[in-house]
Amino acid sequence: MKTIPFLATLGMMVVVTACASNGGAIDELNMGLSKTSVFDTPTPDNYTYSDGKPGYNDPLPRAWENAPPQIPHQVAEFLPVTAEDNQCLDCHDVPKYIDKPKNMDRTKKSKSPMPEEHYASSDMDELAGARFNCTQCHVPQSNAAPLVESTYR
Repeated sequence: MKTIPFLATLGMMVVVTACASNGGAIDELNMGLSKTSVFDTPTPDNYTYSDGKPGYNDPLPRAWENAPPQIPHQVAEFLPVTAEDNQCLDCHDVPKYIDKPKNMDRTKKSKSPMPEEHYASSDMDELAGARFNCTQCHVPQSNAAPLVESTYR
């Protein structure tokens, strides 16, 4: 029975010795995954959004099939999007244009309706409760470079 406490003590001594012999403290350049100092504050590159007016911009192709489309115009004047004040609906709450070709006449605004799934009922008279925050899925187009290269298709 005395061999179990002896083996446990011996095992703990091996672990403590192994941990103590790691070579000393880690300097800030080797701390974490970044190869820069942990004290540096990275500054992201500047980017700009499209300066076109809503309804007059060409949309970008979607990243994958059924991906949410990007917003092809600035949205600063429409923010914040809330359930009580959703200015996106002023142009995009047009159920009569669902499944119809977009109006490509540049003298008029093109109609880009919300899909049927964004409505609460089949008569499409009310927005689904969880769908009021458009910018949760849709983002404005910008000239920002991708953070990570991707070959996903």
